[in-house]
This record gives sequence, structure tokens and C-alpha cells, in this order.
Amino acid sequence: MRYMTHARQTSSLSALAAAMLVSALAPSVAAAQDSVSGNGAEAEPEEAQIVVTGSRIATDATTSSAGPVQVLTAEQLKRTGEIDITQTLRELPALQGSDPANLDTAQGLALSGASTLNLRSLGSNRTLVLQDGRRHVPGIAGTATVDVGSIPQALIREVQVLTGGASGVYGADAVSGVVNYITRSGRDFDGLEYRVQTGISDEGDSEEIFASVAGGGSFQDGRGSAVFAVEYSKNAGILAGDRDFAAGPGYSIFGQSNDFLNEQLGLAPGTENAFIPDRRLPVSSSAGIIAIGGFPFDRLAFGPRVASNFLPGTSTVPTFPGTNIPILQIIDPQTGELRAYNPGISTSAFNASGGDGIFTGNAPGLTLIPEQTRVVAAGGVDYQITDTLTFFADAKLAYVETSNIDGIPFADDLFLAGDNPFLPTTIQDQLVETGRSFVGVALDNLASDTGRGTDIERTTIRASGGLRWEAPESNVNFEASYSWGRTEVNDTNRRTRLNDRYFTAFDAVALTQDNIDGTDPVFNFTSGSGTLKAVRNGQDIEITSGTAQIGDIVCRAEVTGLPSPSNAPFLVGGPPIYNDGVVINGTDVSGLTRPVTFQIGDGSCAPLNLLGDFASQGAALDFAFVDINQKTVIEQQQFLAVLAGDTEHLFELPAGPIGFAAGFEWRRDTSQFTRDSFESIEARVVENNAAPLFNSPLNGEGISVWELFGEIRVPILADMPFVHNLEVTAAGRYSDYNTIGSTETYSFGAIYAPTDWLSFRGTLSRAIRAPNIGELFAPQSIATIGVDADPCDDGNINNGSSNRPANCAQFVVPGFDSSQFLTAFSTGTTGGNPLLSEETSDSYTIGAIFQPRGILGGALDNLVVLVDYYDIEITDAVGSLSGAAIAAACVDLPSIQNQFCDAIERDPNRGGAIVGFTSGNINLQVLRARGIDFETRYSFDAPFGDGDYGRFTLSAAGTHFLERFTEGDPVIQQTIADEPDPLQQQLLIADQATVSNLLGVVGVPDWIVNFGINWEVDKWNIGWRTRWEDSTLQVSNAAATDVEIVGGEVVVSPNVGILDRSQLFTGDGFEHDITVSYDVSDKIQVYGGVNNLTDTEPFLGNLTRPVSPRGRFFFLGLSGSF
Repeated sequence: MRYMTHARQTSSLSALAAAMLVSALAPSVAAAQDSVSGNGAEAEPEEAQIVVTGSRIATDATTSSAGPVQVLTAEQLKRTGEIDITQTLRELPALQGSDPANLDTAQGLALSGASTLNLRSLGSNRTLVLQDGRRHVPGIAGTATVDVGSIPQALIREVQVLTGGASGVYGADAVSGVVNYITRSGRDFDGLEYRVQTGISDEGDSEEIFASVAGGGSFQDGRGSAVFAVEYSKNAGILAGDRDFAAGPGYSIFGQSNDFLNEQLGLAPGTENAFIPDRRLPVSSSAGIIAIGGFPFDRLAFGPRVASNFLPGTSTVPTFPGTNIPILQIIDPQTGELRAYNPGISTSAFNASGGDGIFTGNAPGLTLIPEQTRVVAAGGVDYQITDTLTFFADAKLAYVETSNIDGIPFADDLFLAGDNPFLPTTIQDQLVETGRSFVGVALDNLASDTGRGTDIERTTIRASGGLRWEAPESNVNFEASYSWGRTEVNDTNRRTRLNDRYFTAFDAVALTQDNIDGTDPVFNFTSGSGTLKAVRNGQDIEITSGTAQIGDIVCRAEVTGLPSPSNAPFLVGGPPIYNDGVVINGTDVSGLTRPVTFQIGDGSCAPLNLLGDFASQGAALDFAFVDINQKTVIEQQQFLAVLAGDTEHLFELPAGPIGFAAGFEWRRDTSQFTRDSFESIEARVVENNAAPLFNSPLNGEGISVWELFGEIRVPILADMPFVHNLEVTAAGRYSDYNTIGSTETYSFGAIYAPTDWLSFRGTLSRAIRAPNIGELFAPQSIATIGVDADPCDDGNINNGSSNRPANCAQFVVPGFDSSQFLTAFSTGTTGGNPLLSEETSDSYTIGAIFQPRGILGGALDNLVVLVDYYDIEITDAVGSLSGAAIAAACVDLPSIQNQFCDAIERDPNRGGAIVGFTSGNINLQVLRARGIDFETRYSFDAPFGDGDYGRFTLSAAGTHFLERFTEGDPVIQQTIADEPDPLQQQLLIADQATVSNLLGVVGVPDWIVNFGINWEVDKWNIGWRTRWEDSTLQVSNAAATDVEIVGGEVVVSPNVGILDRSQLFTGDGFEHDITVSYDVSDKIQVYGGVNNLTDTEPFLGNLTRPVSPRGRFFFLGLSGSF
């Protein structure tokens, strides 16, 4: 019996791939393999081997795949020096949208600690990840997204990337392609292998450690084999302040301009938009904005139209009428003195350039790259029970922990009573002078003030096993396997604000003589009063009737026995409140803070100084800020049975036997989410309590599906004049879901090679993606809409359809300024939709492979050129309409009698301002991606010297993106279609195109190309690789263009802003890496290198492109075996 392996091709094409195996420069092009072909020792190089070419059909190695497939080998991955191989995979143009675990924060994403793959930048939920051809348990709650960091590197043989729809072969979720991790069995080992690596940035931080040991071998004369691997990795985190390009507010997207802004920032007269430097959110400040008497005059400082009229040529705020007191003040964080608040130069209702407002970029103390530790242990065994029947099994355990430092959501329009003892004497004097009884405070706490952050622990367990039967005297085999996986994620949100405690704690009062001696009719601190938490001389203490002193600061609620004011105007920042008509101790407490996590009078409340250093207020922090613990459990089961083979022992066509595969698959996914006990009380208790619940729907069954599938490969002609090879392939799959019902997918492919040095290939496929648990069943959670996004605002009313002005007139008065009401945001809800249908992907590829033979005396025999065109369109893509889109649809349709107006809540007492909305997931988008993939490699002997100076390999691989388009909101399309004014219709079409077209924007460049050169000589291997990314806009096309009607024509023109026109673009991005390895012996290798050799910095508009924010990085490793 011969034990087969997932071997690479040994044809002339594979000779070049073998040269590339040691180059670590560009991905190899090979066939996507699958576990059906068997495991075992590699066959002899000259022998034609059996592989699986992007399907489950085993074929001769000289047959190419009809679809484009790229392969990265374990050796290539190792020599890049990246301990998270997702960082290397994202350098492949097709995977450039992927997310390594250490770049979550830098990309502005929520910390997950997971490494996820994203083909064609169409979303990680549309990329199917397999391990040895079988499903892998997801790592993200409510999704099918896999944490590929849980796959042990020590056992990876190669990673295969199959682009294009592949649902017919591999099932749902493969709408943009498949990434298949092929692992090694015990037959690939002969003892133990080890690897250790360390690295550090040239800033002396971001240290990394990686260590692994793996081993295996055969037993019982080759009837069985076993394998194991254990690996450990750790990377130190860095803060935004550790990189000068990352800390600080940076630049914003374009904002609306005006005469005042043009004058202040030196813009040309008539400039419509501006690229705003040092962007701030002026409605709040980390120093705390203090407003005498609240915020009745704040729009004088913030509103752009008001600012233009009242604050010409200055960045200061007006004074309180009849006084010299600024209406807005702060306690200067540098001097500790009270001074006027500087709102900066107003650029829109809630944006400013400079000033004391909130950073919109990265505060220096926030995490840029999170700290992470990863441990993986895995093992496997196979045993030949009989000559034809083999048992196999594998299992793994992966543990990841990661942490970061988060910012804290700001709270604005907080009210402090005039007798609050924490107020500076100067403020109290100002209250007397102005006849006011309270101040307003808008505060954005820094993470360093509270120790705010997130800790995540993820544990992944996966096990699979099965039987493989090989028919005697036949090329037919049958494999049946069962896989089970479980991911448990424990998420701790450190120092999360409890709103009922927070609002009670900062409403403080000082004890008086009457409180202490028992004469106060409301609160008498007598022997029976128990213990209170207090602040005395800036120190946290506990007081009793015997220790209390005049001036001790305590929570007012402890003295009055009544709740404190809620004074927050919107849901995200506000606490739970009492309903109308509630009376306590004879006092109407309607609208006041309703305690639900503590009881007034229980002595637990500790007073909080809003204007003080939070870090020094331990008792108040412990009371108002707690750790919130959440737990997610994801489980997946899969049963897979595949019969595969060919007709060689029955019959053959003139060109060879027909290959076939057929099978059955069953799968179930469940996702359980458990809230913290505080979150389970009610929504407004915990700040931004929007954590979704994914508790298994459908009576606990989750999502289940059973499927039937089949494939066929028919070789039609071969070895004929002008037809060296001609074959066609087909695949189909029938699926039956318990959620969306039945679906059908298919694919067709063809390969035509007129000669042995030129071949053409193509595929046509229909793929589907079933909605995941989160998209279907996530409950309603909080969403927001910026109030300046109101389509009826005077600045927006002419930016929609011709219906908008008349429809808005039914809600608001002419000249309506939405920034005059509420706060920066209004809240709404969004959530899942159990009525979602499947997404559908239609794609095709056309390509060619050129391998010259005998040209120029054979000088080009080691050249290979591959070119593939791809076209993917996904319809009914799941998405959620934003509040702004719903509001716009309401007034852009011919009548306001529509479902979108029903989803918008306006308050007539606030001028018709939006105060709420309802949204959710729907099948609304069309996603399109087109481009050309290309790869060329050429290897040759060193052309210098008389001796053996080794071999060189040159490579280039890249993608030319032709289109990346997201066509959303069908209502917008209908609005355009119904627009009666042809000119206005063209304006809407042009405007929609700038919003939908993602090509040429950061993240979607026109070109991405990887270049490489590798020199292998004696025991040395030296490689240089360069990744080039074409220049892109720093901002979206919508922000970078003006679409307007000029002289009776629709004109689309580029904006000219504060930056030079050249700076609106990123400029070409380059990353250069160098790697060197030396074989000390046939058992030991030393390797090392420098990534980002030239210390290139990320683009202005994206901290992960074209390089990570880590900077120049050095690494050194040792690997070997014994």
C-alpha cells in the first residue's frame, strides 16, 4: 500500500514553484488541495503525483486548476518573520483586506483578539476558511468568521487561496473564495522539529516571542502515524503616544466650508469643502467644559452658522450677558487655573479645527497595537485498520488572551448644583454674580483617568475523526468524517460606567453642623445612621456619627434620601429614570435618576469630583465604574461524507478517465451570549449597553443545514495538434437550511491548452451565503445618528431629491438648524431580521498560463506568467440602513406616507429635531469587484563567476483593481428613478456614484504588486521583497468630490482643501523587507531579517496601510530537527 500525500506538482510548472519555495517572495501557484487525497510520505520527485485541484477530485499533477489558486508554503511563511501569519497573508492582493489580531485597534475596530481573512475586501463573513478541507468552528459570536490564529503554525504545510465563488464545491460562505489550511500528518515527520524566534522594533518596543515544538512519525511498520505540536507566542503592545504619526487628533474628512472658515484657514473664496487639520469634537473636552447656568448659549460657540456671525476672526467664546464671565470655561490641565474654553475654529455643527475639544484621533494613552499571548496544542493520529480502511483523528486546543486601553464615551450637558463642594470658589462666585443655581459640564474622560480597557480570553477546541476507505484495484475512495468545535470568549470591559451610580455620585454635598448635631429635619447624622463614604481634604474616607466633620463631602442622595437629577438628554449617556407621577417621601421624582444597582441610603455611594483627577478618586471609581463580564460560547458540528475517484478501471475517454466526487454534508452552528448581571437589569444602566444577544434561536437548534453535492471532470481531448489538453469541469450543490429553506449552487470550468507551454482557463459559478446567527437574531441594540445629518437641516435640504424641501416643510420650519437641539447624536435601535434571505454571488474568471519552452536556447524555460481576470457580483447582500439613510429616504420619496418616515421619530417641541429611529438588517446591497490578478516568476543560475554562485529567482505578483462598488439602499435607487427633473436625476446619480465607488480610496488602490528577488547559494538564502500600493485618496470619493449643477449641467469636480492637492492622496506606498537564512547543518537553520526596512510610516488616513504602525522591525530565529 502506498500512502499518498498532498504533494505539489512535479511538472515543469512545479520546478519553478519549488524554486519559489525557498524564495519566500511570492505565493506559489498550485492546485487547492483537500484531505480526500490521503496522507503519507511524499512521493519521488519524478513521479506524477495525485493532488486535488480546487475541488474534491484527485487528478494527475500535470492537470491545472480551472480557477486561480495561490499557495503559500510553511517555509515562505516562516521566513517573513511574522508570528501571526495573517499579517503575511494580507500581503497577497486578494487578501489585502484581512485583519491580523494585532491591528484591530489601529483599524478602528473593536478589540477581538482574532485573526480573520477577507478575500477581495468583500467581508470576512464571505470568505470560507477550511482546515484540511473541513469546516472550522467560528471565532466571532454570531458569525461564520474563523480565528485562523487558532491553527498551529508548526503543523501547517501550506495555505491555499482559491478565489471566486466556490459554494458548489465547499458550501455556503464561499461567495468570494476559500482559504484552505493544509496540515501535516505524522508521516511528514521523522522525529522532533523546533523553532524559536524573537523580534523588536527599532523603537525598542513591540517585542515578540515565538516558540514551537512539533514531532511525529510512523509506527507498526507504517500502518499508523501520530503527530503533535505545541506553540507559544507573545507580542507586547504599544500605545498611540509611542508613534508620533499616530498620537493626536490628525486630520478629518472634508467638512463644509463658509466665508468665516475660508478666512480663518486661508482658503480660496468660494471653497465648498475643506480637509480639516487637528479635528476636534467641540461639544466636550477631557478637561470638562463648565457652563454657568447650563448650556443655553453653547451653540454660539459650536454652531457653524452662528459662529460665522458671532465669532468672526476669533476662537474665543462670548461672555455671559452683562458680565465678563465666558459662557464656557475649563480648568486648564496644565496650570490648574480657570480660563475661557477655546472651541477651535468651527467647521461644522460638531466639528472644529484645534481648540480644547475632544480628540477625534488617537489619544496618546490609548492602545495602538494590543498586547497578546497565544498558546496552541494539537495532535493527530491515523491507523490503517486493513489494507483498504484507515482511521484518522485530530484535535487541538488554542488559548488567546489580549488586552487594550479604551477611551470612555463622553457625557455632555451634566448639571452640577451650585452648592456642590467640588466646584471651585471662582465658579461659585460666578453663580452668585449671574444669579444662577447650577453649572453644566461636558466631560470626556481619558482612559488613563479610570483604567478603562478590555481584556479578552478566547479558548478554541476542535476535534475531528473519521474513516477513509480505498477500493482495491481502483482509484475510488470514500471518506466519512465528523468534526466538532467550540469557541468560548470571555470579555471583560474594565471600568465600565454604571449610569445610575455615576449620576448619583457626582451630585455631591458638604455636611453641615445641622447634619452632624441632629438638628437638620431631613438628614441627621446620628448613631443609627451607619457608615458613609466621604471625601475630606481630597482623601477618601468612611465616616460615622462619631467621626463626621463639617465640610465632609458625601453623595447628596445619602443626605436627602431622594434621587439625583438625570440631566442627560439622550439614551447613550443617560441613566434609568423614574416615570411621570412617581412620588417618594412626598416629593415628585419624575425624570430623576432611578437607582437599580444600589439603594439610596445603603452607604455605598462615594462622591465623585467631575472636575478632578479621576485616577486619584479610588472609592468613587470603584462605586461608579465596574468590570463588566460577558461570555460567548460558539459550537459547530459537521458530518461530511465524500466518494471520489475516476473511471480508469471501468473506462476511459481518449483523453483519460473521468474524475468524479459526490457527497453529503450536515452542519449545525449555535452561538450563545451571556450578559453581565448589570447589563441584564435594563438598557440604561450600563453605558452604551448595546451588547447583542445571540442565544440560540429556533428552540436551541441554531442554524442547521444538510447538503448534497457532486463534481465531475471530463477530459475531452489531449495530445493532438493544437489541442494539448482540453477538459471541462462542473460542480453543483443542493442545500436545505432550517432558516432560509433550500438553495442551489453550481460552477463550471474549462481548461484549454493548445500547446504544452500555453493554456487558457475559465470558470463560471453561482454561490450563496446564508445569513448568520447574528444577522438573523441579534436583538435590538443602540445606534446613533449625528444631528447634523438631519436631511431637513438648512445645510442639507437641497442635497437630496426635488421632493425633499416640500416634505421637510411638513416637519420643520424654514432655515431649520438641527445643531440647535439635543446633543451631538440622537439614538435609535438596530438589530437582526429573521426574514433575511440568502446572498447570491455570480462570478466568472478567465485566465492564461504561459510557460515558454525552447525559446532563446531554453533561456526562458524557467519562466512562468499567469494572468486571470475576475468578476464578482453579490446581490441581496445583508446590510443595515443607517439612521441618516432612513431619514433621507423619508423625505426624498414623493410622499412622507412611507415606511421610512414611520421609522423616524421627531419632537415638535424641539423644532422637529430627530430624537429616535428604528433600523435593522435587510437584503439591500449589491457588491461588485472586478480586477486582474497576475504573477510571473523566473529562476536562473547566477550569471557571474566561474564557480557555483547559486540560483536567483525573480518574482512579481499583484492585482489591478478595475472596480470595487457597493450599491446600497434600493430606496435611493427608486428615488432616483422617480425623480421627475432630469437634471436633478443626473445629479442624484452622480452623487450616488461618488458614495458607492470604493476604487481609488484608501484600502482599495488601483494597483497592488509584490516584487521579489531571492538568491540561494550554498547554505545561504537571501531574499528581498517589496510591496507597492498605488496612491489613493485619503478620504472617500464622496468627501473628495463636489457634485453640483453649474450652468444647467451636472458637474463633478475635485475638492480643494486646506492641504495641497497632492496631499489629498496618500502617494505610492512601499514596504521593503529583507530576509536571510543560513543552514548551519542539515538539522539546524538560523534565519532573520528586517521588515519595513525603510521605516515607512502608515498613510495619513489609515494606520495600517501600506504598513502596520509598528515601524521597522528586526527578527531572529532558530529552527531545526532531531
